[in-house]
Amino acid sequence: MQVINHIIIRDSIAYIDGHDHLKAEMVARMVVDGEHPIESVMEHYGLTYAEVHSALAYYYDNQAALDEAYQQKLANATASATTLEQFKQKLADKKR
Repeated sequence: MQVINHIIIRDSIAYIDGHDHLKAEMVARMVVDGEHPIESVMEHYGLTYAEVHSALAYYYDNQAALDEAYQQKLANATASATTLEQFKQKLADKKR
């Protein structure tokens, strides 16, 4: 029996096999979040339907953990982000 799922796990991160730079979660989120139709993702990244659907299957199989980690990263990025006004103030302080 041969099992083909197009997903490889490296250093605890799922990638699309043969596309070492493409994280399965990233591909799935583009479709799940409604940002891009499957065909657009396929064309832009040179993927097959099977590869995109494998990324979606991986995402849905691990959705709770992936969403929790994503929300934590988003919260950390938001907390450490600098507003435009803060950035302008830092620039002004450097000029003094």
